[in-house]
Amino acid sequence: MSILKQLFIFLFVLWMAEVTYAEGSPVEDTSVNSMQLDVNLMLTKMEAGGNDEFHSGKAIAVHYNYYFNNWLAADIGLVTTAKTLDQDRTDVVGTYRASIQTSSVLLGIKPRYRFSAPYEIYGRMGLLYWQTELEVEEYFAEGIPGGIISATDKGTGYYASIGGAHYVTENVIVQLELRHMKQLDVFQGQSDFPFDLTINALSIGVGYRF
Repeated sequence: MSILKQLFIFLFVLWMAEVTYAEGSPVEDTSVNSMQLDVNLMLTKMEAGGNDEFHSGKAIAVHYNYYFNNWLAADIGLVTTAKTLDQDRTDVVGTYRASIQTSSVLLGIKPRYRFSAPYEIYGRMGLLYWQTELEVEEYFAEGIPGGIISATDKGTGYYASIGGAHYVTENVIVQLELRHMKQLDVFQGQSDFPFDLTINALSIGVGYRF
């Protein structure tokens, strides 16, 4: 998690440097070399490819965009989910429940199309680097102590999304977004049953254009 914090601090410093530079540099086309900072709240649904039945979860996504021209930007993001619980399961030994918490660093592109009215459609696509923790809580029969076991893995994957935005002002944006993220080969080499973790999400958020 310290790596993610360092990345966020780095992006903040980079953003401050770009803002300072932009304030002292005249730009004829406000789309070229402009920046945007988005903060989205997400309602998530996770699937691990087995008989899992994870509850709906919550997450937050922060994106920094640097526009090369009026339709294409670099996309750098950080997504962190809350702990998402699976359904309780019972067998002859006892009851257990799994949960997943994950964070991802995203790097990709963001194409967009802005209409003459204050509306915009956009997409995001790229690669992600994830860190995921799987936790299993076990409860046995009376007299047998239970416990919690956990494991953490890191790896890569990809993401894609499509969204729509409404410009409240030329700088303030409200946006709605559908997102798909795939973490590949989770616990490959650590478990006999590795899996791909799929996260689908609906998000709403605000952006500020510099």
